[in-house]
Amino acid sequence: AAVLSAGFLVETMARFRGNHNFQSRVEFMEMARALFPNWIYLAIFTLFLFNITTSNVSAILESAQTLDNSLLMVFGKVCALELTPDPGVICVEKIKKSMQDSDSVFGEDICYVSFGYVALALISIPVGLWNLEENMTIQIASCAALCIILLQFCLQFFNNGLHPEYVPISKLGAGAGVSLGSILFNFAFVVTVPSWVNEKRRDVSIRKTLSYSMVTGALMFAAMGLVGSMAYKFPHGADLLAKLSYPNQWMLTRVLAQLFPPLVLVPGIPILSIVVRYNLLENRCCGPLVANLVSVALPWLVALISMSGNNLNVILNWSGLLTVAPLNFLIPCAMYLKSGECTTAKKQVRRMDDYTGENKEEEVGVSMRSVRRVYTIESEGTNKKVDSQGETVEPSWRLLPFMSERMSEAVAWIVISVIATLNVSAILLAIRGLLIHDGILLPSA
Repeated sequence: AAVLSAGFLVETMARFRGNHNFQSRVEFMEMARALFPNWIYLAIFTLFLFNITTSNVSAILESAQTLDNSLLMVFGKVCALELTPDPGVICVEKIKKSMQDSDSVFGEDICYVSFGYVALALISIPVGLWNLEENMTIQIASCAALCIILLQFCLQFFNNGLHPEYVPISKLGAGAGVSLGSILFNFAFVVTVPSWVNEKRRDVSIRKTLSYSMVTGALMFAAMGLVGSMAYKFPHGADLLAKLSYPNQWMLTRVLAQLFPPLVLVPGIPILSIVVRYNLLENRCCGPLVANLVSVALPWLVALISMSGNNLNVILNWSGLLTVAPLNFLIPCAMYLKSGECTTAKKQVRRMDDYTGENKEEEVGVSMRSVRRVYTIESEGTNKKVDSQGETVEPSWRLLPFMSERMSEAVAWIVISVIATLNVSAILLAIRGLLIHDGILLPSA
């Protein structure tokens, strides 16, 4: 579903006049503004900012907390500046048994600024001010590190011994709801695809890149989740990196578990910040200074408030449930269908540049605010090529080249129906779980 949604988003980009070969710059939120009424656009923009900010916050929390744990493991002591409830310097020399399964070495119920947080901020924030192409070397190195680390983790799992009975069976209840949110969070890349398409080299295949990377990533997620769950017992709130950092694991495994966040998660923080900045600037929402504050600084401020305890799991679960499915699955499909309607009606759509603040009728009779530059949706056959024998050739970037426009629209509707049903069901199950936990609702027999 994620690949299909990304493919529909790419096709929507190519339907804008002057962008059939992606020679113009069309960002995700720019398409939303062109295709939907203003109130829907504002709602999508809110989801967009919330989703990417929480993605960055989760990566910051995981990385900073793991780095603090690494410092404790290496030096035997780690300190932080406690902000609330008792301001002052706090130091930890040994993790209490009750805190072993907590994400934070400083425990819960406090707000603090740790050395790990400050160190990562000094590294990540300047890189977030770069452009996407300037981050290529960092991303390639991060991908290589990910493959090496996951291989070592799998060796550790097999050394520990695999116990199928350890695999938790999620019943059709609250646990299934929040688990689905965490799973969806791992596929929250679709909204970043337009920014990548705008800056990729012309010789890079969109179809192959999306398909191969998605299949590889899904297999990695499935293998690590299944094999890892058979190697350890997980109490509530614990995560895999905490288990891999235990003293009874190989030293190399413990070291790589500490290096995983800075080598794999941290390089993704600037990428999401850059995507937000691109969308803010392309939509003329603000100037460069405010765009950098919102895209780069805001996630670090939110992470600071959420540093203690197991807030990471809560953020992942609920932001995944509430934002990932609409933003990365439903809206891209809706954009594709809406652009198809514009193709049929040959309506003009807006591309944000400069608003005059006046209303006037365009030549197609559609009342809309006047813009200095206007995109139109291309007609159905505009983006197709003809070979030397006169045969129509589908563009190489089409994800499903064997499908007609009508078949593709049917697939888009199927994706919307399935994902919407799953997401609503998961939200209801999660809410039911909260009510049961708080004693408001009694569990069914």
